[in-house]
Amino acid sequence: MTRLRELFGRRLEELLKSHKMKQCELAEQLNIDPQSISRMIAGKHFPKEENIEKMIKAFNIQPEELFTFSHVADNEQLIQDIIRLVSNAPGEKVRLAHKIITAIME
Repeated sequence: MTRLRELFGRRLEELLKSHKMKQCELAEQLNIDPQSISRMIAGKHFPKEENIEKMIKAFNIQPEELFTFSHVADNEQLIQDIIRLVSNAPGEKVRLAHKIITAIME
């Protein structure tokens, strides 16, 4: 459960930034203590069901968007994903991936 709380916290922080919303503003909309939002972002606390529904409304998003974590993965996970994708790709795609990664990194 710790990993889920951490991912949720990173996603919540991202949503706050993208919606230019402060933690205290979200807390007010959820009718909870601002410290609760801080604890969620830190991965120490997970929201109650009714607060999840309120977050979806506050951010005006679809429910699945609140739990889309693939883009907030840490570097180690991203590297593993790249290795998995390249390992399963046909030769021409491996060469293309190599060119793209080389171009980006140089």
